[in-house]
Amino acid sequence: MKNNVRQCWRVRAVRIVACILLTSCWPAGAAELRVAEADAKRAAIKKTPPEYTDAARQMKASGKVELEITISAAGAVDDVRIISGNPFLTRPCAKAVKEWAFTPFKENGQPVKAIAPLSFEFRQ
Repeated sequence: MKNNVRQCWRVRAVRIVACILLTSCWPAGAAELRVAEADAKRAAIKKTPPEYTDAARQMKASGKVELEITISAAGAVDDVRIISGNPFLTRPCAKAVKEWAFTPFKENGQPVKAIAPLSFEFRQ
């Protein structure tokens, strides 16, 4: 019985130490700030408009495209994730948004990585 209790405490101690080490070794500036779409669009300093391609025009593609973007602490677009929309429209939107630039978002006075939704509406 005593061995089981000791082993249980050892396992707990190892887990606690592992958690402390993992959280203390987390890279600085790794925090991500969630930003509203309106705030992201206001912070955009370079907005390349999405192209309505010939293929989209021929298919008479229309509708809403929803993206989620990751903005680096420097204000560049690191990643674009397509949430929904017609593939004839989503690809040009993602390509255009990769060229956008933003005023860096700050938390506690320090520039941080931010995640924001973006949507585009295409009408025929």
